[in-house]
Amino acid sequence: MTSPAMKFLFVLQYPGYLRYFDSVIRLLAERGHHVVVAYDSPHKQPEGAEALRDAEGTIEQIGRTPTRGDLWGPVGRAVRGTIDYARYLHPRFADSPYLRDRMRKALPPFAAFLGRYTTAGEPATRRLIRWLTRLECAIPSSLAIEHYLRSIAPDALVVSPLVTDQCPQVDFVKSAKALGIRNALCVASWDHLTTKGLMRIDPDLVAVWNEEQKTEAIEFHGTRPDRIVVTGAQNFDRWFNRPPSLDREAFCGMVGLRPDRPFVLFVGSTASISAPEAEEEFVRRWAHAVRTGLTGRVGEVGILIRPHPYNSAHWEEIDLADLDNVAVYPKSGANPVNERDRADYFDSLYHSAAVVGVNTTAMIEAAIIGRTVHTVLADEFSDTQGGTLHFRYLLPDQGGCGRVATSLDEHVGQLVETLESPDRNREVLRRFVGSFVRPHGPDVAATPLLAGALAAPAATPAEAEPRISGLSIAVDGAQVLASFDLEDGFT
Repeated sequence: MTSPAMKFLFVLQYPGYLRYFDSVIRLLAERGHHVVVAYDSPHKQPEGAEALRDAEGTIEQIGRTPTRGDLWGPVGRAVRGTIDYARYLHPRFADSPYLRDRMRKALPPFAAFLGRYTTAGEPATRRLIRWLTRLECAIPSSLAIEHYLRSIAPDALVVSPLVTDQCPQVDFVKSAKALGIRNALCVASWDHLTTKGLMRIDPDLVAVWNEEQKTEAIEFHGTRPDRIVVTGAQNFDRWFNRPPSLDREAFCGMVGLRPDRPFVLFVGSTASISAPEAEEEFVRRWAHAVRTGLTGRVGEVGILIRPHPYNSAHWEEIDLADLDNVAVYPKSGANPVNERDRADYFDSLYHSAAVVGVNTTAMIEAAIIGRTVHTVLADEFSDTQGGTLHFRYLLPDQGGCGRVATSLDEHVGQLVETLESPDRNREVLRRFVGSFVRPHGPDVAATPLLAGALAAPAATPAEAEPRISGLSIAVDGAQVLASFDLEDGFT
């Protein structure tokens, strides 16, 4: 049954987010829906807009969303920044100093004292977040954003990511509720529910990839289970059953590798996960260990280093002349948002014999294509590997797809096994992709499921959320402040 034609407003943080949702936007438009796309920061990663080039149907990109300019604007940012830091006081984040330190900058002056604390007991943390959430609920809807929404008149509002620190998309969800417009959060990436801020507001619908994200939404963000829909990871649909654009000989010739030898692909991470200097130093040590270890056991193996598109500047002038059959491609980075760059990226994964990374989405994409994924637990990345909750999804004892080594020697041994027996990890990859990427079945694409979920509830008006009384907030606040002592676990 086809749903009636509707108008959707997608509010995304910046154009780069289209790489997560372009397939859904295209499908909605092809089904006769009208899609309008707006951005909090339209000048960040502007090349992302290429993902909708030549799309069929009615799709508009209308630029920047309005910012809240009333007195409640700074209040909202302060409350949200405090919530975003408070979540990292929970004992589950006790071993995540990287995440906590990164969010400390979001604390407003009145809550700066919280920055002295690194962890707290679970009851105290929950009380603090509950009180701050009630403060958020007391902030009224923005009249300017309500006017903006009325001018567009969408049947449904879709936001992403909603969980960045002090995110203004909270005001859009709040105003949509005030106007009776259905609203949804689509979780963009595998780390968004555990490495950023909290939702701070309960959208009518929360679309997640898998059961793991559903659990995160409930446990960390307090989302009602009946508002969550598990659709799979729509941004990965494009990698299934895709043929390479170049044969192996042509691809190796293009990037500068010997076509008669297999190659191992190193996929770079964002600068926040893998700082440029640390990444370069590690890759040099890794490349020498791989060249020395593999040449002596399975023959000479090529190495292709593919920089992350937003962490590539340090690779442009890199000199690896001391290593034969090693290439960096593309040196200036390439964000696969258009079909040409996506084909090129896919070929890099497809023609590799194994894929190695620190902690990056490319490792999931390699698993989809059937390439064994390797990583090394390195001291310089301890905060952004074991110190992040989403990294555990790669670990074999957590049902992950990765082969994890604690030293370069162990890692080289694992690479030898992969090169000698390429199919030895196939079943592990299949199970991981089946649970994490396509939980409804290996042949069930996520894009139609998400498009259907967004269209299905939009015909039903949403109910406005009740306001919280000032007395109730004051009482909660007094209880929370009374809990700041060592007996409640604050340290």
